[in-house]
Amino acid sequence: MSSSIESKSQDHIVQEEAHAGSTALAGGPVQQPEDGPAEEVISASAGSGHLPKRLEPSNEEQSTSSRDPYSLQGYKVDSVGLGESNSKLPCRRQTRVKKYYNRQNALIDAYLGSNDEEALEAEDNIKNGGKVRFAVNASFACNFCLFVIQLYAAISTGSPALFATAADAFMDLVSSVVMLITSRMGARPKLAKFPVGRKRVETVGIILFCALMTTVAVQLIIESARALGRGAPDTESLAIIPIAFVSTAIFSKACLFVYCFLLRRYPAARIFMIDHRNDIAVNLFGLTMSIVGSRFNKVWYLDPVGAICIALLILWSWASTAFEHMWYLVGKSAPQDVLNKLVYVSVTHDARIQKIDTVRAYHAGEKFYAEVDIVMAETEPLKVTHDVSQSLQRKLEGLADVERAFVHVDYEAEHDVHEEHRALYKRPGKAAEQRVEDATGRLEDEAKKGVFARLLRR
Repeated sequence: MSSSIESKSQDHIVQEEAHAGSTALAGGPVQQPEDGPAEEVISASAGSGHLPKRLEPSNEEQSTSSRDPYSLQGYKVDSVGLGESNSKLPCRRQTRVKKYYNRQNALIDAYLGSNDEEALEAEDNIKNGGKVRFAVNASFACNFCLFVIQLYAAISTGSPALFATAADAFMDLVSSVVMLITSRMGARPKLAKFPVGRKRVETVGIILFCALMTTVAVQLIIESARALGRGAPDTESLAIIPIAFVSTAIFSKACLFVYCFLLRRYPAARIFMIDHRNDIAVNLFGLTMSIVGSRFNKVWYLDPVGAICIALLILWSWASTAFEHMWYLVGKSAPQDVLNKLVYVSVTHDARIQKIDTVRAYHAGEKFYAEVDIVMAETEPLKVTHDVSQSLQRKLEGLADVERAFVHVDYEAEHDVHEEHRALYKRPGKAAEQRVEDATGRLEDEAKKGVFARLLRR
């Protein structure tokens, strides 16, 4: 088994180093398999996905199934074989090798499951949709109860740390409402007014909410700094009732965190899982700072300092989220694994596709827009090229990460990709050359005018 693994490691399923760049994607040809594995499966340039340059599975691994035309299943490495192979390696290299093969297995699973993503997602939603809805509704109710409890505890004690945690709970509640409204708006596209739908309104809502959260965090920092400047407050120690209420809310959050953790592969449940995890940490920290600051006069400053720490955490968290979603609206390039999947789906779609010329994907909100240029024989009828490209477009839009796909058919792959979209991909070198030509032309015109003026004077 170890020798088999070593031989497979020489034909890497995934090239470990991604090429730099995200838009210059024109590359070498991608050949469709005919009688056997492709000799040059994919040789794409910067930003495009990769498959191994040469796939040579053993005879028993040959597969005639259309679901696995390159016999990728034979390249998966199980834990037993990996353990036998790693036994002779140093511990440091064992971890790296295990991590590599785990990534390789996950990539192969993503490739082989790409044709069924839409159907599997619909089936999974029918099967577990009720659990996810319960997790979302219970989380929303818990956020509301937590806000009421935190607000009561903060008003009754006057603790800055508890006011900070109450503000965090309120923002969580508002964010849930904003996400609910924007997601419903996105689900109702109104195609006459918004031809590509309104999914990006969710990203806009997140950015606006982040701006509100950062403002609240800055105000909390200002009020806590004022509390520090006023010196030790004349307040009594925290009563047992507010502490009990906050502790109960934290325990409820912990139970919901475990439940959402079990459903974390669903985006909505994963978001609330992260929210519950952060709330548990923030509320435990705030409650601890408030109790210590109120019960021990010598360290009274821990209460406002704790509030400042919580406000800084809120500020950093939401500001980073805002910047991340701003890049989504700008059109940030998709990560390498998404590009890999697009290349694999395209090259295995139809035997009449001779090559994959260009693959690019970029954010248009949370999901991606994909652009794929394929090469077909110039003798193919228009009906055939249309049907192949249309079915490929539909398949790409069925992927979980892709919102919209565009497929362009060409008959050769030797042209410069920058010539197709000059407005978007005008290269700096070409622009500089154009500026030099323009300047030279102006100088020549001025020289000619000067010569003509001298002739007139004569």
